[in-house]
Amino acid sequence: MIDLTTEQQEIQEWAREFAARFVTPRALELDKNPESPVRDELIREAAQAGLVGNNLPGFLGGQGHDPLTGALVTEELAAACAGCTVLLGATMLGLAPILASGDLEAIERFVKPMAESWETDRPRMAALAATEPGLGSDFIQGHPEGRARTRVERKGDGYLINGRKVFISNGSIANLVTVFATHDSDAPIRESMSCFAVPTDTPGFAVGQIFDKMGQRACPATELLFDDVFVPENHLIGKAFGGWELNRLIMSVTRTPVATIALGIARAAYDRALDYATQRVQGGAPIVRHQAIQLLLADMSIRVEAARGLVWKSAAATAAGKPSLKLASMAKTFASDAAVANATDAIQVLGGNGYMHEYGVEKLLRDAKLTQIYEGTNQINRFEIMEAVMEEVGA
Repeated sequence: MIDLTTEQQEIQEWAREFAARFVTPRALELDKNPESPVRDELIREAAQAGLVGNNLPGFLGGQGHDPLTGALVTEELAAACAGCTVLLGATMLGLAPILASGDLEAIERFVKPMAESWETDRPRMAALAATEPGLGSDFIQGHPEGRARTRVERKGDGYLINGRKVFISNGSIANLVTVFATHDSDAPIRESMSCFAVPTDTPGFAVGQIFDKMGQRACPATELLFDDVFVPENHLIGKAFGGWELNRLIMSVTRTPVATIALGIARAAYDRALDYATQRVQGGAPIVRHQAIQLLLADMSIRVEAARGLVWKSAAATAAGKPSLKLASMAKTFASDAAVANATDAIQVLGGNGYMHEYGVEKLLRDAKLTQIYEGTNQINRFEIMEAVMEEVGA
């Protein structure tokens, strides 16, 4: 395990205190009512505390946290509420294509003003729009038969975008959306995609359905509609026709935060189960003394430590300038499976109480399930891990 610096330990403790004060008290409220006014309060408090863009360098208005330090913060927030963590973190996902492009003018144009707003009472947010009704895993893998339906065409000194995106985290509250669109709906994804920055006040942009999710309900998942949305030339992010490669680049960075969210859920499940087991008395003794419960708790503890090891290793690789899609996929897959298993076992330890909304443990299972799906399903992640392994052995 990596030894944390004194500064990292202090940031970790600060994030834990923030989560206990601002996130935990709102978690169940936002799970029941995602549109509750406490959502805006949480966004404002987190933005002013520097938690919306903690990985951004200081000159752009962020905290300048390296990926490992960022993982420490994310784990603490996710242990309090995964949905709230995605609510706060989806902005960095939306900005990821702009930052990964290395285009300093685009960063100055789109990222810096957004970061400056985080210190005000009206923080601005971002979202990433890639998934379509018929395009999910095909886009991630660049399947030769996959086709996008959100189209872009040249129009004067800019571009015209038409189409529909679905399941977009924070889509209904974003001020800026980075959207992937194809220049030719009949062409392979790897050859036809580009990425664009679209302010959500652009004519023709509209929010459609807000989906009623099973878990991570604090963060809205939204349908976005593009009807002759015009953006200028300088809203192209990266190279024209380079959208798929840009998305692959950011996935090697964005999958680790998803793994970290799953780690936070797995840890919360273990902590709550252990706490309950030390207090609940059956058979004349706290149930933590019963061997059946000990076996469950032992497995839960193993999963947390193993998931944290993968998360930290992946984050450290990114911090060293060597992001690994294989390692990030391993961390995401293992940690999300661990989160689902730990949440299931936590419900079992709590018995009937674990099945009740008021204890918040069943919420952990609902939240955990999504981590096996977004940023590539775990089946797709496993395929990509093996693609990397096959390449390594020359098979």
